[in-house]
Order: sequence, then C-alpha cells, then structure tokens
Amino acid sequence: MTRADEWTPGDATEAVVLAYFTLLMQRDLDGFEALWHEDAVQEIPFLPEGFGAFVTPCFEGCGAIMAHYRAAFANRRDHVFSISAVHRVAEAETVIVEAQARSLVGETGRIYENRYVCVFELRDGRIERLREYVDPLAFTRAFAGSFDDYR
Repeated sequence: MTRADEWTPGDATEAVVLAYFTLLMQRDLDGFEALWHEDAVQEIPFLPEGFGAFVTPCFEGCGAIMAHYRAAFANRRDHVFSISAVHRVAEAETVIVEAQARSLVGETGRIYENRYVCVFELRDGRIERLREYVDPLAFTRAFAGSFDDYR
C-alpha cells in the first residue's frame, strides 16, 4: 500500500479524491471543506450502533459533513491513510478507492485501524456524494465512549 500523500493521481478527478485523504492526514479541515459541494451527501451504509447523533447513516449538506469531521478529528493524532487501489468507472466523475486508515484516538487512547471502500461522485470537480463502506466493529473498538457528549 502507498500512503495517500505519496499516490500520484491520474487526472484532476483523482486529485480531488486523493486530496480528501491527504487533507485529513494534514488536519487541514478548511482545505478539506473546500472539496465538498454545499449540498453534498456522505453516506455510511454500515453504521456502528450506539453513537447517537454523532454518527448517522447519512450526513446531508457540507455543514453537517464538516461538523462530523471537525468533531471526529478534534483529538485524532498520527492519522495516515494508505491507498491500495483507485478504480475509475464509466461515469467520468466517479472514483472508487480502496484504502486503509490508522490513527490514535485521543479521547480513548486507542488505535483506530480500518479498511475502507469509498465511492466518490464528483460534480464540477467537487465531491457531491460519498458512500463510505467501513468495518463498524473496528470503529466501535476505537471510539466507543468517546462521543457521549454528542448524543
């Protein structure tokens, strides 16, 4: 696997998708916010149970998406995304990424490790929809108890 910040994008669409990962690694949430359409949607189909309003199956609008990421990354340290594959599909602005993440969760002191399959749909060079498939058990092991204030 290659670190996301060392992966060479094949075109402008892939560059936006890879920026999603690298800006999170850099904790540049202002730059990260600029990647999203105002009416963007992020879906997490395999939602971990027990996280109340903090983690929902669908964040609608850039404001809701950013509220989630600002809370989730407030105390995250040493976050690294590695990319194993980038797949293009027939739709010109759709990219599927297979990735892995590792970080330290400051709220719990636990290591977060997970594998992802992310389906990005872009419009006019910005993220319009993201479906993030992730192992909910790995999420729960690392974050359980850390978002009680968000319920």
